[in-house]
Amino acid sequence: MEEVIGPSVFEAISEVEPEPLREHWVVVADKRYPPKQVYQLITGLPRSAYTSHRALAELRRLGLSTSVYTPSRTQSARVEASEESGETSGIDELAESFATLSRFLTDHDLTAHLAAAEAAFQHTGSATSREVITEYGFSDDLLDAALAVRTQVGRINDVIHATVIARVLPIVLEEGEVVVRRPSLAAGNDPSRPFDLETDRRIAEFKLAQWKGKDAMRKHSVVADLVHLALDESGRRAQLFVVGALPVRFLTTTTSTIAWALGRSPAHFRSRFEQRFGPATDFTIAEFVRAHSERIELVDLTTLVPSLALSPERI
Repeated sequence: MEEVIGPSVFEAISEVEPEPLREHWVVVADKRYPPKQVYQLITGLPRSAYTSHRALAELRRLGLSTSVYTPSRTQSARVEASEESGETSGIDELAESFATLSRFLTDHDLTAHLAAAEAAFQHTGSATSREVITEYGFSDDLLDAALAVRTQVGRINDVIHATVIARVLPIVLEEGEVVVRRPSLAAGNDPSRPFDLETDRRIAEFKLAQWKGKDAMRKHSVVADLVHLALDESGRRAQLFVVGALPVRFLTTTTSTIAWALGRSPAHFRSRFEQRFGPATDFTIAEFVRAHSERIELVDLTTLVPSLALSPERI
């Protein structure tokens, strides 16, 4: 926030009723306001776009009196450097948010912590509930951190999907084989690119979920991709890449029918199947896999990218 803020702005803010204070504050016209409220009034930005720490730092630069933000030791140097330079780094803010959230999750068994907090809130009033908030660490900073991390973590699946495909390519491509269409690196569907990978010799789909034993949605999805590969008439070999033994075991041994697996697929997709192969009720998934095993290969990605075999929290 580099522009000069005139007195009229603060006069206008002083006419706004302060919202309830929780943890941090800033003084405007002898009244204490939540810093995020004042920063929003000045900038017009939605509150999800900045943290309390950033609001405090920017408001201090304007000469306003604020509460003190106390970062961890590992963050202090970064905070001081950004304040001295007059710059606020989005990367540093995100790193700080990850650190705040990580500390909270590391310091507590979340299930037990929430259960204890629920019990502590029972029979509380306004004042005593504030004491519980403090005791259990449900601070503005924690909420800011969780919101910031959630915004970024929504794209983690795309990062994993892209990185796995990129690392698999040099392993699986044969001498002279060429990728003929832009690979679909992000998780999700793109109608212009029907398969995750297309070369002059193969088509492939990548399913990167780690199965945990109760995987109904994943089962529907992996069978839909299997059928999608089977419907291709280009004559190229097809591969379905999955993570671990569970999806392979399911596809090769289940007695569930194709009709069940495609029950949530679009009607036109089910119609294409029946026009090509006959009634979906006539096939178990395992029978369909065996019938197409010469053309469609099931590949366990953990044999190509060993890190995928790590526990889910490490991926």
